[in-house]
Amino acid sequence: MSTFERIRQIQIKLLRLFYKLDAPADLYLMLLAALVGLLTGVGAYLLNLIVEGVHHGLFVEVGQKSFFQEYESLRIVFPAVGGLIVGLLTWKFSPEVKGHGIPGVMEAVAVKGGIIRKRVSVLTSINSGLTIGSGGSAGKEGPIVQIGAAIGSSIGQYLRVSQKRLKILVGCGAAAGLAAVFNAPIAGVLFSIEIILAADFSLAVFTPIVIASVIATAMARYLVGSSPLFNIPSYSLASPAEYPFYLLMGILGGVLSVLFIKTLYWVEDFFEDKLKLPAFVKPALGGLLAGLVAWKMPELYGFDDSATYTALTGAPDVWLLAGLMFAKILATSFTLGSGGTGGLFTPSLFIGAMFGALFGSLVGMFFPDSAPAGAYALVGMGVIVSGTIHAPLSAFLIIFEITRDYQIILPLMLGTVTATITARWILKDSIYTMRISQISKRVFGGRNKDVLERLTIGPFINKNAQVIFEHTPIEDIIKIMMQSSRSTFPVLNRARQVVGIITMRDLRPIIFEREVAPLLLATDIMSENVFVLEPQNSLGEALRKMEIDDYELLPVVESEQNMKFLGTISRDEINRRYTKENLLDNEWAGAGENE
Repeated sequence: MSTFERIRQIQIKLLRLFYKLDAPADLYLMLLAALVGLLTGVGAYLLNLIVEGVHHGLFVEVGQKSFFQEYESLRIVFPAVGGLIVGLLTWKFSPEVKGHGIPGVMEAVAVKGGIIRKRVSVLTSINSGLTIGSGGSAGKEGPIVQIGAAIGSSIGQYLRVSQKRLKILVGCGAAAGLAAVFNAPIAGVLFSIEIILAADFSLAVFTPIVIASVIATAMARYLVGSSPLFNIPSYSLASPAEYPFYLLMGILGGVLSVLFIKTLYWVEDFFEDKLKLPAFVKPALGGLLAGLVAWKMPELYGFDDSATYTALTGAPDVWLLAGLMFAKILATSFTLGSGGTGGLFTPSLFIGAMFGALFGSLVGMFFPDSAPAGAYALVGMGVIVSGTIHAPLSAFLIIFEITRDYQIILPLMLGTVTATITARWILKDSIYTMRISQISKRVFGGRNKDVLERLTIGPFINKNAQVIFEHTPIEDIIKIMMQSSRSTFPVLNRARQVVGIITMRDLRPIIFEREVAPLLLATDIMSENVFVLEPQNSLGEALRKMEIDDYELLPVVESEQNMKFLGTISRDEINRRYTKENLLDNEWAGAGENE
């Protein structure tokens, strides 16, 4: 008997035991979430070891040799060396591990049903460790989110869980990864739900993600320690008169966030499309450029957070802050845009701290009684993070958890929301969705938009759908609803034209008015001017119309001019068809690659 067969038998026995014990239906999923959290916590620790090992080997063991001490400028080649190895590994084994990782996880959930190749977790650990440890300007959070997501996906695939549960396990891994690397369990949960799972806050999703996040954080605290990422003084609002300053900082931060996004993707497009070099050489060139930028500013190296800490505790020279801010944008763009592996959270925190400290220093010049520049640096971190990822809730929670400073929470909330609104107004896509929108498989609301727009509703119309006529008495309507599995019915006139729709919510106000009910007809309670669909409409258009007012189904007519009834189509049917088309159409050709 193979190992898989043994595990499968254990799995079946466990499920039968849960049934006999009348255990909660989601207990099995919670146990899997706990396993994902445990393994991701260990993965975060191993990633730290790889980063520190590469850094020590290059900058200590090699960098302190007499030759390199005499020619310090040669250290600019260290990121290039790391980039070259990363390029070779990516080119040879797995192209999806390049870049900042999180868009790939989002695409896997929306387009591939949660399927991520099993090798991704190993290669991402190695590549991100080489990129960051060699000095590349990137963070550990993107890789560990991808690693955690790959762990969740691998466990789910191995145990053959349903597609819905597979996506949840991917979300568990993403939350666990962010929680472990930042020691921030709440932010990990909110980030996964807000970004990875497209704001699915249902209890069935929320509970396992919380479990994974808590266990990963506990494991990381046991292995690494429980101190916050930045130990800083406690800051507070000096005066309510400062709120306009934080509002202005949010607006400017939104503009700076868009500049960061545009620069990153301009560099990525240049390396991807315009630079005619072998793919494995490009990360080396990007590393060399990042090394050149960091030559006189070693604070820009990915493993160095000293500049962020300085900005949070005592802002240096204004011009130095501005220089570091723009240099970090360039160094990060060169590192990740060329194909290096790393995250964008940490660079965003760096840019935000420099921006906030710069803004706070300028405010302090004109208003000496305002809060210190460090307070503005703290808010600035949240401003740039929210402006780049378009997720203010995740942004201000992660700032709160990595600093544990609650006193500045109101300015932080104001700044993050303002930055998000400003950035969205200028640029619809976030730093994560920008990459997805540039390729054919577009993602909207957690779904593959290409599939939704390609298929029309015509073949899926239920032509035998039950209907109600406009002069049907209310008592008959109630009987029809009691006998049907549906709670929504089109209302037709004698010419079988759609004149409205009746749902349970239409009945609710009058169902207890027994003295009035016998006098009412369908035409008295139906909703008029309801949305209708035509056979040539796409699944995406049908879903958008249904989701506007949460309709279970909508009537289909020949045309909106004659309103001749053809049948109905339900949201459940669209989702079933979408799931099949999305999974089989995108995965059949590459099913053998999921190893």
